[in-house]
Amino acid sequence: MNFEIDKNHNIPVYSPTCILCKNLNTDNLNLPGSCKAFKDKIPMEIWIGENSHTKKYLKQDNDIIFEAIKK
Repeated sequence: MNFEIDKNHNIPVYSPTCILCKNLNTDNLNLPGSCKAFKDKIPMEIWIGENSHTKKYLKQDNDIIFEAIKK
């Protein structure tokens, strides 16, 4: 049996970029999620992994960029 987590979803449940960032708001269950940089909604380009957000994203990110979670 095969399972696909995001099958038939227009918006992925998990972001390949944001899930690894310490700024992700894990209390917000809306999709796409929110974070310190994007209080209301993370731009879809970042959420789906087309933009790694390791550089400034227009003026919308409040000068906060991707920061990897430290182990």
